[in-house]
Amino acid sequence: MAGPRSLAITSGKGGVGKSCVALNLAVSLARCQQHVLLVDADLGLGNQAILQSLSPEHTLEEVLSGLCPIEAAVLEGPEGIVLLPAASQLLPWHPAALTPAGLAPLRSFEAQFDFVLVDTGAGLAPKVLDFAGATDQVLLLTTPEATAIADAYALLKILLQRRPALATGLLVNMAESAKEAAELQEKFAELANRFLGAQIDNWGYIPLDRYVREAAKRQIPFTLATPPPPAARALARLAENLVEGQPTTAPQGLFAPLWRQFLSSGSPEQAPT
Repeated sequence: MAGPRSLAITSGKGGVGKSCVALNLAVSLARCQQHVLLVDADLGLGNQAILQSLSPEHTLEEVLSGLCPIEAAVLEGPEGIVLLPAASQLLPWHPAALTPAGLAPLRSFEAQFDFVLVDTGAGLAPKVLDFAGATDQVLLLTTPEATAIADAYALLKILLQRRPALATGLLVNMAESAKEAAELQEKFAELANRFLGAQIDNWGYIPLDRYVREAAKRQIPFTLATPPPPAARALARLAENLVEGQPTTAPQGLFAPLWRQFLSSGSPEQAPT
């Protein structure tokens, strides 16, 4: 059963703007006439609802634990995107709903969307690897900082060990110039090819933009600004490329592959109490 195109936005290091990029990419895709489900998969540290000034009553953890239907947990966000929020505090949970019977309503719900964007946690935790590894494509986000680049490479290495054919693109955030971003893309792709045997797509860059921080403080997507700031124009181009580009394999959605990831890895780390 084919599903919507699923895309994980992930990073090896926190503080690189991952959640902000995920939200604004979702809005940019919606402006391309795409129906988008944004899943906050940063379990226990979810902040997508905060970024959108929303107050969720239920969360992804409750959905995966079988405590509430997915329809009761989702919220409407800007430009018609649909948010499945995560809890902002660490709670015991277990994927009770991810059974053959429990998958049916989750897959039926996600089938109405064109894209499922997954805002993962940062780093190498099992739940990050599970969610990122369950998607059709991975957007690996980094900044030009040496630590962010090193951590992005470490995450890529582990993801490819678990799923060698995982389609991955690198997006450089907060770049000072096109030249800086291009040099980083070239060096990263060379390292990935030489030592991991991987082909990494160049998904461009987002320029350093003072308005991005101001929009986050105001809890609004920077892609809604008029006129659009440089960062918004960059994500609009990326969204257009994603819509126009054809996936190399049939899209599988999120929930069925996620179930397989949980089975193979023994996740999540927390069992019910």
